[in-house]
Amino acid sequence: MKKSLVATICFLLTCAVFAQEKPSVDNAYIKNLISKYKKDVRGPYRDIRWFCDDGTLNMPKEPCENGGVQHARYKDEVVALGEKSHVYLGQILASTDPEAFWDKANYHSRLKQYIVEKYLKSVDDGWINRRAQFYRGAFQVEDEEAWGKSFFKWLLQNEEYITKHFYLIRQAVKDIPHSEDDNVAQLMRSQSKVLAEEYDPFMNIRIKIHGQPERADIAKVEQFKKDHASKLTPELNKELDALIKTMNTYFEPVQIESLSAYLPELTNSDIKSKLTDFIDGYKNINVATKIEGSAETMWYIREHILDEKSAAGRLALFDLSLKLELLITKQINEYPEATLKDLISKICYLSNASAASGYTEIWEWQEVKGALSVSDDPKLTLETLNNILEAARKQLEWGTGKNSAIFGDVVTLYEGFEPLVHNFLDDRIRGSVALPLGNSIGKLGTFITSESSLNNRVLNLDNQSHIHGLNPGYAKGKLIVVEGSGENMEVNPNNIYIFERPPSDLKPIAGILTVSEGNLVSHVQLLARNLGIPNAAISSDNVQEFKKHSGQVVFYAVSNKGTVIMKRKAT
Repeated sequence: MKKSLVATICFLLTCAVFAQEKPSVDNAYIKNLISKYKKDVRGPYRDIRWFCDDGTLNMPKEPCENGGVQHARYKDEVVALGEKSHVYLGQILASTDPEAFWDKANYHSRLKQYIVEKYLKSVDDGWINRRAQFYRGAFQVEDEEAWGKSFFKWLLQNEEYITKHFYLIRQAVKDIPHSEDDNVAQLMRSQSKVLAEEYDPFMNIRIKIHGQPERADIAKVEQFKKDHASKLTPELNKELDALIKTMNTYFEPVQIESLSAYLPELTNSDIKSKLTDFIDGYKNINVATKIEGSAETMWYIREHILDEKSAAGRLALFDLSLKLELLITKQINEYPEATLKDLISKICYLSNASAASGYTEIWEWQEVKGALSVSDDPKLTLETLNNILEAARKQLEWGTGKNSAIFGDVVTLYEGFEPLVHNFLDDRIRGSVALPLGNSIGKLGTFITSESSLNNRVLNLDNQSHIHGLNPGYAKGKLIVVEGSGENMEVNPNNIYIFERPPSDLKPIAGILTVSEGNLVSHVQLLARNLGIPNAAISSDNVQEFKKHSGQVVFYAVSNKGTVIMKRKAT
């Protein structure tokens, strides 16, 4: 009896300990803090101090005698929030303990929160630093970069970390300052998103920039500015100018020579020789070969990064991998698609680049790469094409799943007090080679559907061949046709919605149809796959016919071969 009582007491004590250790998050309180900090000229910061290497704090005009850095102190409530809820707002890297920032015990939450907050600042005018971004001395760029270099030197010495957390580390290298590079692609998407939210007519261009960015979009933005000159406020004009400047930077001609700057950090002669040969020969090859070579070089880096023994060299390889991915995304629209073989080759190399980026594990890529190889046989059977399509979709879905698995916990945490974080996962995917990969897979799927002569059975609509199933599933609900923008509209989870223009954000619903197929990594389609929502694409000439059935209860199914079945409920 005594043993049982002791065991029970120990169990209760253990439960009590775990209950105390679990972070307590008061979402309403944090939401109020965020609102307050946006209006505060110091944001989440209290004052400026010198943080000395010996652990002491000095006043702003009293520099440390033996080394230190100057930056802002957090408000007491910010410090308490980190200690109680493990939520870190306005993180300043300088003086931060590297191991605490890596936050291994909490699945690297603190590091991931830094990346998420950087995204929030880019889409919400500084977010909690809206006014504090002008707080002089809050942090020094050079100190943040020096800390970043020191952090990666500490982190990349550990081979186990690189093996287990390749994707997370690569994302961290993209966002933690350690050089003068900026994430121009994310800035371009963020600026276009803000413009569309402030001025609805810009939404179509915003969707284009997010889905298939190309140099020609610069002229579209410039023309938009001229066409809407009489309606644009001075602030909107300023934001359009900023976007045009960012787009010009993003689409600047590729300077392959700049990659050579990373080579001196390498100590492995074989890796250095391989990369030198690639850079030297880059100018003398066509665009397709450049993209293919970049993908193969990215994969070489992933396979051999541990052969480089210096932390500085490994950091240089991560930087090179990110640069090569950028080269691919900038030039991918120039990759030829004159033949089916061209399209399959494009999918294969983009899949390789995706795996090299860490979106899939090495074994996962080895599992599917054989199915993506282009056959020399001039005639391909539909079965072979379907196998290629299935393998490519598997590669893409593994990648989007990996992204969600890594950042999902922090996104879920922040969704409790900051709805803007909802698009973070999508933005991460769309800023990678997964975006053009999704486009190309969509084209192959359309080709297969056409060649298969698959028949849809959608109500009694004309142009049934213009309807294409995307995400398989089954739904029953009231059919709702949404005209114009669906931005910020309230949706019913039991309804099936038809969008002429897909919204940038959407809560769970029964089924989705969109006028344009878009991309397999678009906002709507990512949502559909993640939540198992049936999803199909329709052409614009179907919309008027669908309107005749709007408001009616229908059955809706999408087969895994791309066909769509849709009928009204039997009376």
